[in-house]
Amino acid sequence: MFLRSLPCLCTGVMGNVTAHHLMDTGLRGMGLKSPDRYSIPLDWKVHDMLHRAGDETLFLAGYEVFEAKSIADQFYESYLNNDYDGCYDYIIRRFL
Repeated sequence: MFLRSLPCLCTGVMGNVTAHHLMDTGLRGMGLKSPDRYSIPLDWKVHDMLHRAGDETLFLAGYEVFEAKSIADQFYESYLNNDYDGCYDYIIRRFL
């Protein structure tokens, strides 16, 4: 619920956000997703486009998201510390 309450990391849009579990973490298996620790908030349309694009790193780079794993880790630590505002501010600052 924490990530779904944030704006989309790629577009800054609020609402209809889903948690995208990063594909390039080395922690996935056949039919398994990455742990929640490696998730980022994406609008469901962006999330769908990412999965259709196939290359997660290249797709996210098109939105100037270059360190998705590091960002996800930062958001997870914020979640553990109940720091919603820190994550929200990080996303909003990307669009100022």
